[in-house]
Amino acid sequence: MNTQTISFTLPWRRQTTSSNALGWIALSVAILAGSTSVTFASALAGSLSPLSMLFISEALTMLFTVLSFGLFPILKRITRLKKKNALPILLVGLSNSVIAPLLAFTGLRMTGPINAELFIRAEDIFLVLLAVAFLGERLKKQHIVGAICVFFGVAIVTLRGFSESLVLSRGDGYILLAAAFYACGGILYKKKLHKVEPELMIFCRTCVALAVFFLSAPFMHHTLIEELQHFPTELIVALLGYGFLARFVNLFSFYESIERLPVRTVSLLLNLGLIGSIGFASVYLNAAILPYHIAGAGFILIGSVLMEIESLTGGKWHFAAHLKHKHRSHV
Repeated sequence: MNTQTISFTLPWRRQTTSSNALGWIALSVAILAGSTSVTFASALAGSLSPLSMLFISEALTMLFTVLSFGLFPILKRITRLKKKNALPILLVGLSNSVIAPLLAFTGLRMTGPINAELFIRAEDIFLVLLAVAFLGERLKKQHIVGAICVFFGVAIVTLRGFSESLVLSRGDGYILLAAAFYACGGILYKKKLHKVEPELMIFCRTCVALAVFFLSAPFMHHTLIEELQHFPTELIVALLGYGFLARFVNLFSFYESIERLPVRTVSLLLNLGLIGSIGFASVYLNAAILPYHIAGAGFILIGSVLMEIESLTGGKWHFAAHLKHKHRSHV
């Protein structure tokens, strides 16, 4: 009898263990691959225009979405969306897939990758403020303390460890504006589009971004083809790394992990990408990690974790949808 019980339960246990193991591997890969995003984008920013970077980023995201969910099934499900969703989808697409990335890519041309990684985390502060102002959500102590920690971390970096007066560089300002637009899109998504499946939202957003690219490309001084023709050969590794690792592998691994592991576990551990991003910037670009960077990153990491523990996004399904939308937003 005992033998029969063991032979009956072991396959189920093996399947669960295998699924969890794959989830943890996928999450680890997502954290490592995501840690390369800002650094590779910073390396490419001097040779490719923000509009070209936008095209590469969104085209690869669309490729991932189509390969993962299928083009015709996505189009079929999009036709079932309500007409009232059209305008919010357009606005979220413009905010999170056009304006915010263009601001971020422009800022990367003027500031370092470590500063960019830290300042983009200010999105958490804007999310808290906008959730209170437009969603009427009540804050818990964790949210308030977390937002204060993130703000304090950003302030430390801005003031260079309180050794200088408050002078925000132009590049850092663009990154902060990008964070604000990412947050605006996130709040609009939660308020108007929370019932729209994340993969449909991602596909629609990439369509908006690519449409903007093709409409504006004829008016640009340098086309993407011209930029690629004069592209430095020493940056080919960065281009492939950004396209394959930072975009495709990152998104694929993220979706695999979120299907196999608890959503809140994935959300909390993704914050470790902040440490990985700073470390990779130091190794790949020889970016100097100064004491105020470490202090600022520490406060930002603590604040992000505190806000994730008691998420503003509510139930499990809504939390998962919001996490997918937010993870996709990052440069």
